[in-house]
Amino acid sequence: MDFSSEEINFFSELFKPDKKPRANNDHVLTLQSSVPANIAHLFSNANLTLLAEVAHYQLWFPLHLKIDNEGIMTPTLNAPEVIDTKGTQRSWRWSELNIKSQGFKIESISNTGVFLKPLRKNKNLKKSQRMEFILPNKQSISMNIEPVRQSTQGIAAKITQIYTGQEQLRAFIFEEHKRQYAKLYENGQLVEKFS
Repeated sequence: MDFSSEEINFFSELFKPDKKPRANNDHVLTLQSSVPANIAHLFSNANLTLLAEVAHYQLWFPLHLKIDNEGIMTPTLNAPEVIDTKGTQRSWRWSELNIKSQGFKIESISNTGVFLKPLRKNKNLKKSQRMEFILPNKQSISMNIEPVRQSTQGIAAKITQIYTGQEQLRAFIFEEHKRQYAKLYENGQLVEKFS
């Protein structure tokens, strides 16, 4: 018994799988808009972070989940911590500042530290000092810093605590990174890689 080409095509279509088989290592992420009441409390104080990689930078976005009385979950992304992964992994720093505070000029700043230049000779940084200043975008920052090393070039200090302006500082640094590397953020797509 011979089948016509139309009949063969009919049988081929009939036994063709509906879906492509999935590889075992495929991962699917789903997000539901409501959370069962018995586990909602777990998300109310969760510290979650979303990672995005752009060229040799990692952007760590703090993700906060708010759940209303009806169990509807609303995720909120805040400005990310920008990490430079080229060489030593460290917070990306902005160095085109013209900020003066408490006898120092802030030469550069990141979310974890500052580099200060004394405005007069023999000006030293105490073991730990509170520093307050205004960013170029008019946001007020108040933080404690502690010297890490001092040289003729200036003083490197780590930020030990931020009292006010932590989100504003992170947002300022992220905006400056986006401005300096605009090509990386073009249309929300990675369009250029560094070599």
